Amino acid sequence: MSGKKDLPELPPEWRDKTPIGDALRARYREVLNEPVPEKLKQLIEALKEKERQEAEDADSEVGKPPEDGSE
Repeated sequence: MSGKKDLPELPPEWRDKTPIGDALRARYREVLNEPVPEKLKQLIEALKEKERQEAEDADSEVGKPPEDGSE
């Protein structure tokens, strides 16, 4: 059994095109070009800010003696 020989013949209007593939690619392009929802932008910015704060807090803790006085 070789793959292509066992496939049914395509209708003449499909021979040079793949309608499903073309339709899927077109829809995918549309989705990629949609704007990012404002709520999602806000959530991303809030997460970035939280990460920045945590990084700053961690940097400020470097070099500090432990609070319990042991070292």
